[in-house]
Amino acid sequence: MKFFLIICSFLCVFENNLLAEKHIKWELKGAEERIEKFRKGNVELEIYLPDGTLLPVGSMVEIELQKHDFNFGISLTQMHAIYDEPFRDKMLKYVDHLFNYNTVGFYWSANEKEKGKWQLNKYYQFGLDWALENNKTVRGHPLLWHNSTPRWINSETRDVDEIHDDIITHVRYLLSNYPEIDEWDLYNEAPSVTEIRDYIGQNHGVARWMDSRGGQGPVVKMLSDELQSIQPQAEGLINHFQHEHEDYHNLIKYCLDNNIPIKSIGIQAHMQEDSNIWTEEVMWDLLEDYSAYGIPIDLTEVTICSCAPVADWKEMRAWQDSIKEARRAGKEKPKRKTSSKYENYQAEYAHDFYTLAFSHPSVDTIVLWALSDKGSWREFPAGVFDDKGKPKPIYQTLNKLIKNKWHTHAKGKIIVEGQVPVRGFYGTYSLKIKHLNQFYKADFDLIKNSDKPIKIYL
Repeated sequence: MKFFLIICSFLCVFENNLLAEKHIKWELKGAEERIEKFRKGNVELEIYLPDGTLLPVGSMVEIELQKHDFNFGISLTQMHAIYDEPFRDKMLKYVDHLFNYNTVGFYWSANEKEKGKWQLNKYYQFGLDWALENNKTVRGHPLLWHNSTPRWINSETRDVDEIHDDIITHVRYLLSNYPEIDEWDLYNEAPSVTEIRDYIGQNHGVARWMDSRGGQGPVVKMLSDELQSIQPQAEGLINHFQHEHEDYHNLIKYCLDNNIPIKSIGIQAHMQEDSNIWTEEVMWDLLEDYSAYGIPIDLTEVTICSCAPVADWKEMRAWQDSIKEARRAGKEKPKRKTSSKYENYQAEYAHDFYTLAFSHPSVDTIVLWALSDKGSWREFPAGVFDDKGKPKPIYQTLNKLIKNKWHTHAKGKIIVEGQVPVRGFYGTYSLKIKHLNQFYKADFDLIKNSDKPIKIYL
């Protein structure tokens, strides 16, 4: 009997590994129709020449989408791992081509080693500068997060009002000194504060501070109020990794009940454990459940690996402990290895994941969390690029979707004086015109819920 059970267990594990190596294509029923309905729109261009007359019939016109309204993002929080690599700049050219949104790290403890001496480190500063220079929408991650607060904030004995003063000073400093940030994580993973006492200490400074301010809801409101006061052009979002966490739903309800202007509900999807890999049904039901709140959904941290997942949290803890032990011993950290089979799986899964997300009307952002396999979180190869900076199959797959299938590019001669009807994906467009050997350029935005003609004066 024991022999039989061992064989059965082996066969089950073997079968699961085979399934993990090969993605079973999702059904995606209705996805194409939803994309056509929710991601595209119509507009009439009314074009005038410099002399004020309408553009004549027969003029050549070309339009092309330059930047999607939808945020196709990738995190730059691991920039330290590739900063000195010779392939860095070439790799970033690929990033620039495909992605229009970047998350940049503003982790407090990493950038303020000594109280009162904040200095965004060169890796995060480089990522921020690069994103701004390349016209990306930028999310600051985060204004506050208990896992990245410095020791004088974490103190178990310090007066809670002093902690509060330091937190407010820090938040105001970020908002005042980085006005170029488009979006901020207000408080990253706020619901888990109640749990940090279990593994850090009952009197952790942040937990005591949050209690003193009335809990996660009032704290998020306080941070949102600071954002609206100092940086009103920016938007704030909330973000969490436990989708069924009652406190997260309570936080969303608190924001709605108290008219806190939340740009979006952030949902993480770090699919490194077998039990955390979303199926089509799980993903759709999750998006439907959260869409009921009437707030846009951001898939803020998406990890799709090109290696075998660990079985569960117990195995993940053992893996993380092995990394910590190697670091303490001054040895090279263990790394999970990528493979061609799993890289194909990663690409195929991403195709369906992105298609389903893009087809859901409530989703407005997808951010991949791993830029490269080099320095990838928890040493899982989940990058769009391998550890040498070479694009993996997932890059080609996303490129075909974002820059081909979900792209608008059209040209031809106009047949009605001054009028150019456009149907395309929402976003910012370039317009090129040729008339009597004269060339003109302009830009326009195709936006949702707008049926008014766009007048363009060349």
